[in-house]
Parts: sequence; C-alpha cells; structure tokens
Amino acid sequence: MDKVLIVDGDPELLDNTRKGLEKVQQFEVLTAGDGEEALSIMSSHYISVLATDIETPTLDALELLAYMSQKHPNTPCIVMTDRGKPWFKKRISQQSFLYHLEKPFEIKSLVSALFVGLNLRDEGESAKGMTMASLLPLIELQQMTCRMQVRAEGRRKGFLYFEHGEIIDAHCGKLSVQDAAHEIASWNRISFSLSELPRRRSRRRIKTKLMDFAEATWSTGENSAPPKSTADDLITLDDEVIELCDEVDDPSGDADADTKARSAGPEITPEIRQKAAEWLETIVAEVRDIRDCRTIAVVNTGGSVLATRRRGGGEDVDKLARAMCAILANARKTAAGMNMDHAGSITLHARHGIVIIQQLEGRTSVPLCALITCGVRSNWYFIKTRLDELSF
Repeated sequence: MDKVLIVDGDPELLDNTRKGLEKVQQFEVLTAGDGEEALSIMSSHYISVLATDIETPTLDALELLAYMSQKHPNTPCIVMTDRGKPWFKKRISQQSFLYHLEKPFEIKSLVSALFVGLNLRDEGESAKGMTMASLLPLIELQQMTCRMQVRAEGRRKGFLYFEHGEIIDAHCGKLSVQDAAHEIASWNRISFSLSELPRRRSRRRIKTKLMDFAEATWSTGENSAPPKSTADDLITLDDEVIELCDEVDDPSGDADADTKARSAGPEITPEIRQKAAEWLETIVAEVRDIRDCRTIAVVNTGGSVLATRRRGGGEDVDKLARAMCAILANARKTAAGMNMDHAGSITLHARHGIVIIQQLEGRTSVPLCALITCGVRSNWYFIKTRLDELSF
C-alpha cells in the first residue's frame, strides 16, 4: 500500500487529518510534527506523496522541498498554507509535481490532492519533477532572504538571490541579470539548495516582481477565485430543451424522435439555468484537479446542455449529452425491469476516452445530471466517487 507523509506542527490538526485519511483506506498514513521527524521517517520509509505545512518546527517547507528535490526528485509534494495559494496565469500548477493546498480545507480536498500525486507517479509524470514556476510563490509567501542554487536536468547551474521575498539578482552563465532570472524561472525538474544571502549580492538589480516570473497571482480568502476564464476556457452553450420520450431509444439523432423529445420537454426556466451554473462550479471545484479531466457539463435528463466548462476537449457536447442521456434512460428502464432499483449513472469506456453521466441529487423542478469526459488514464473512479459525495 502506498505511504503518504503528512507534516504539520499542530498536533490536533495532524491527528484529525490522519484519522480522516485512514477512513479512505487507499494508502498508509504516516505523520510528523516537525521537519526533522519528517526526514527521519523518509530515511526508513519509501514515501509516495509528501504533504507538508508551509511552516513546521525545525525545518520549514522550503527546506523540506530542497531535500526532496535532491534526494527524492520523483516524489510529488503538497504544500499546505493558511495565507492563500497562487493562481497561475499559465496552467502549470495544480496538475504539477508541486501542489498548493489552502487551509482550512475539507479532508476530501487533501484526499484529492494526494490522488493527483499518486496519478502523476503512476503515469510517470512525476519524473518531470518540480518546476521553478510552482516553487517561486513560496519564496514570496515566506518572505525569504537567501541565495538559491538551482540545477535543472540537462542545463547548467544558476543562482537566484532574494531579499524579504523579492528577487533582487540572478546569475546564469554569461546571460544578463534579467535574462538569467527569466531563464532559471522557466526550468523544470529542478533540484535546489538554500544558503545565506551574500553581502555582495544585496543590491537590487532586478525590477520585475517575483510573481511575474512565476506568472501567477495570489488568491486569498473564501471568496477568492482564479482569473476570469476566457472563451476558450469556459463555453456556455445555448439552452436546448430535449426530453426523452418512451419512443426515443436511438441516440443516433433521428429527426422525428428528436422533434417529439423537444416538444415533450418541460420549460427550462431562468432559475434552472442559474442552478445549473451554480452546480457546475461546485463540480468543477471538486474534480478540476483530476488529471486529463476534459469536459464538465450540467445537463437535463433530455440531453440539453445548460452549462459547461472545457479544458481542451474536442467533443460535440450537445450530441454527446443527448446520446448519454438516452443510454441512461434505457439503463433506468432495464434496471427497473430487473428489480434492480434506480440506475443513477453510466460510465462509458472507449478507446480514446471515458464518459461519465450521473444524475445529481438536489431539489429542482427538472432533474439535472453531470456529464464529464476524461482521458483513458484519468482517475475516473475518483471522479465518480466525488460525484457520489456531492449534494446540492
């Protein structure tokens, strides 16, 4: 069984976290109250994922991450903070080797992050290692004053210099100071070490803000949200009322059946549309960090797409929704005819992807379903588990 290590200086929080994770029964949970204890545990156990608070006694998270980058470069890491987390302008972050988790969090959020780490390891993605972009926000958060020596696989060594969380100087071969900082900030699969800031490097020679090098902004508080999505990220399709009738058994798009379905469907009110949009955001928050989760939509049982969020998927969401709702309707009939109670979801496995449709539990005049597509190597079972746990 995979071992995960949780490091936090709060004994009560650490105990509650351990108990919550043990209920999942998917991995063995090890805990450490400080950085030195964490190092001792890692010297005698193989750890699949490390989750550490940003500040722990004896060693803080950056020192632990430096150790991990040198000794265990293929082990995904999670950093937990109570001072916000970065939203990255380029989508590098929450699928990456270094995951940021904001406190306070529900145990299922930590479980999700741990599964992301395990997925990265299983799919070989953790071999890409830690990125500078995901690491730099922690320097600012901790207001570090130090010199960072950085090495990247296949690249030369570089140095970054920080004072009170701001980058002030950089050195990498014969590059100019600004170019050196940009070059090092772009590196992946890094190993690094921290030391005192030399006196001769205390003069500020870089004017660019550190978070600009990371291409990130800070988001804090319960109402925080990532930068507004562009049209490429968030696509809301026109509403289209399609309710399945008993005659509609063929999802291939028969015109007469489709016309009957449209005329038989209940009206989709503005309140229903608003509810669908709210439910979509709840679902996105639950599964957005699952690797290769491509399309998330809320539809009615007739296949009308009420709201959707895409991440590079090329599916015809309207056609897919109608087809999957027809399959779900037939599954309900089959289950009822065999006295198998209610069929609430279908998972379709194909060569190039997986589709999940599941009726959502909530009070609306029109039943709503979640429609999710993901890659064949995505953790579809965990997506299904998260949907099962949602209530609206």
